[in-house]
Amino acid sequence: MAGRAPPGSGANQNRVFIDLTNEIELGNSELPKKSVQAKLPFVTTLTYRPPTVPLKRKSVEVSLSDDTSDSSSSSDVHKFARYRRSHAHPYPSGWCPSSLSPAPSITPSHISVVIPSPTAKQRREIAIARDVSKVNGMDSDIFPTTDEEERVTKAAYPTSRARVDRRSVALSFRSSSALNTLNPPSSTEQNYLSKLRHTLDEKLRRINGPTVIPKVDSPKRLAKLADNFEFVNSYQYRAGVERIPDDSEFNIGCACTETGGCNRLECDCLSKEEDSEDRIVPYQICESNPKLIVATKSFLNRKAIIYECNSRCGCSGKKCWNHVVQKGRTVRLEIFDTGARGFGLRSPDLIHRGQFIDLYLGEVITKLEADERESLTDGSHTQSYLFSLDWYVKDDDDEEQNMKVVDGRKFGSPTRFMNHSCNPNCKIVPVCTTNHADEYLYNLAFFAYNDIPSGTELTFDYNQGEENTTPQKIDPEAVQCLCGESKCRGQLWPNKRKGQGSKPN
Repeated sequence: MAGRAPPGSGANQNRVFIDLTNEIELGNSELPKKSVQAKLPFVTTLTYRPPTVPLKRKSVEVSLSDDTSDSSSSSDVHKFARYRRSHAHPYPSGWCPSSLSPAPSITPSHISVVIPSPTAKQRREIAIARDVSKVNGMDSDIFPTTDEEERVTKAAYPTSRARVDRRSVALSFRSSSALNTLNPPSSTEQNYLSKLRHTLDEKLRRINGPTVIPKVDSPKRLAKLADNFEFVNSYQYRAGVERIPDDSEFNIGCACTETGGCNRLECDCLSKEEDSEDRIVPYQICESNPKLIVATKSFLNRKAIIYECNSRCGCSGKKCWNHVVQKGRTVRLEIFDTGARGFGLRSPDLIHRGQFIDLYLGEVITKLEADERESLTDGSHTQSYLFSLDWYVKDDDDEEQNMKVVDGRKFGSPTRFMNHSCNPNCKIVPVCTTNHADEYLYNLAFFAYNDIPSGTELTFDYNQGEENTTPQKIDPEAVQCLCGESKCRGQLWPNKRKGQGSKPN
């Protein structure tokens, strides 16, 4: 370029270059090391000292006095340049600028200081700061949305990168009692559970006969059992239901004597066969336990009603074998949680074939009231506890409106918790005990179909009059059957209201 002195000329001999960047910029300005030393020998005597504090982007021109000369000592010039560069630091003890030896008289010279260039990150920040109009709250570079996640991730414990052989890790199984020990209930929960258990025990103690034990661990199910159900020992008669008194003249008894007892072949309380004068004998002495009187196998396989001797009979019931249901339950019972099928009933005792288990009790209501209660749960697929007393009611009989229904939803006996099965081990039988004249009120008694081992769930067929065959089409509105038997009908068919299914042909 015209007017520019070449390197090494007189114009550049007294010019000092101080590089603070500690980096080599590539480009036309880059000079080989030997070339710089040859043309600017004065630079080789300077000792490079990196800056101790960040420097702003600016150029610093240091002017020497006019009386400096070329013969000045390089150490003095270096000392003076270092002083002007580090003016932010305090002076050394006993030293000040005035103590510098006067520089030789030379031609005016300049010292150029090269400031480090900003990094790439700093250049981006500078560009953003200059163009503020492009910054908004949606800019993830300025306002990162994952800042909190990154901070939490950095503070989290490092995960192990080592591979784990799952086959070498032993599995541990803890029982529910162990889990309860690890997570004990609070004092408030313990008090609540203890009150529920106390309430339920008080209700169960009011039941006549052997003990009834609750085997329920779930607090929610325990509360449902303790709060929403009352155990009773007899029917609860509601509005519209009138019972004929036992001492009514319409109530009759047998002519058997107290000393001789009832004659199994001549007792007037026994029903007769349909086409003969032979008596239907429902009971016999248990073969495996002579102290028990049980229902005969032949009777359990037929449709019949039992008339037990009552207070109007001459035998007075003291030595009468025809007093079974009236004497009450003889087996212990347990109410337990079956899971998907709700509560269930079982016995810790062995139950012999034909042995009486218990009665089905509840509120005795009219048919009209039963229809209204059933309509409230129609289509809700909830369990029905309505049991029709329809032994003497025919399908075409106008007396159907006088039929009574037993509702065991809110009041009842432990048999209320017996589940349905298409292959049951119990059968429900109509039994008249105290009054033979009342055709609309009688007892519903459960008998064992066969020997039932202890701990086995007790079941009966909700519609035992129906054939035990699987229907070709399942009604979607019917309650689903969950008995799991091989010949399961799949539904509680044909209706939700139970009947003893023992109507005479």
